[in-house]
Amino acid sequence: MKNYTLKTLAILCLLVTAELSYANPVINEADAPKFLYTMSAKSGTYADGRLTLNDVPLVVYFTDRPARISGQLSIEVFAQGWNQGPDSFKADPPNATLSILAKDGNQNIVVQLSEPNVKVKGGSISFKVRVLDGELPETFGHSSLFIDFNFGPNPGDG
Repeated sequence: MKNYTLKTLAILCLLVTAELSYANPVINEADAPKFLYTMSAKSGTYADGRLTLNDVPLVVYFTDRPARISGQLSIEVFAQGWNQGPDSFKADPPNATLSILAKDGNQNIVVQLSEPNVKVKGGSISFKVRVLDGELPETFGHSSLFIDFNFGPNPGDG
């Protein structure tokens, strides 16, 4: 199943790349699509410098204009792409906002992410985090993690 998913994703990315290269024959690094990612979780925890998101069904990725590329990845494929390329998330750890649904409105915490770890059986993903703004609670319910772009894990690199 994993190989089928990776092959399907690779074919899709090749088709999108072919379409983009037809529309813009000269693509330089400044014009390359910048991917943003988001994942939703039913619950989460924060302990010993690690943020864990539980029951994460998938990762949604998208770009802004002009490319307007979007799709979905498993958390496993997302984590596998973490270290790929010279501008990877490992080389340049991304910032992210964790938005926690609370009774009195959303609670937003800005963090820097590194060292992802996926537990496939439980559908969870954890990150080592450095809190940049706000305060992470030890436990929380429904939440979404919005990950800032850089050039790292391009869905077509998997």
